[in-house]
Amino acid sequence: MGTADWLTLDTWVTSDHHWGHGNIRQYQGRPLDHFELMRKLWIERVGADDNLLHLGDLVWGGDADAHPEYLIGLPGRKRLIRGNHDKHKNHWYEAAGFKVLGRGNKAVRRLHLPDTVVAFSHEPLTEDLYWDVNVHGHVHANPVWQTPPPGSRYVNACVEVTGYAPVRLGELLGIPAEPANMNDL
Repeated sequence: MGTADWLTLDTWVTSDHHWGHGNIRQYQGRPLDHFELMRKLWIERVGADDNLLHLGDLVWGGDADAHPEYLIGLPGRKRLIRGNHDKHKNHWYEAAGFKVLGRGNKAVRRLHLPDTVVAFSHEPLTEDLYWDVNVHGHVHANPVWQTPPPGSRYVNACVEVTGYAPVRLGELLGIPAEPANMNDL
């Protein structure tokens, strides 16, 4: 499934909001206002024309009418790799403004950088299918994945480790942004 022109180091990446999941706060030690906080931070960071890749578990399955209040008005050109808790049909996510790229680890996307192939998935990839770094969700704040050892091939994009906000891919990967050209100022 090759590289797309929207997937760059400037693309916002996030995962595992679980909007509508009543017990996720207790399971993951989230702040009391975590649903509102995640929505506020998304709106503050992501612009209408920015690209955003959500790595799954956007909402907690169940009633198709239960989650729109969290999703209405979220800015960005949003794409979704559906996670194991994204139980709605694709048209439900599309009506909420997300282009569905597929489900689970069958929807892996890749970005080819100089000397590095970055793979994006919901769950951490266990097979080496031509990637150097795997940006993923699913594991929340599990300490095994939260602070991987130096040289690790995994980068956790779950909201619990990104301050409940989308993060630019370059920042997630530790690649500095291009400095502004002084002639452009």
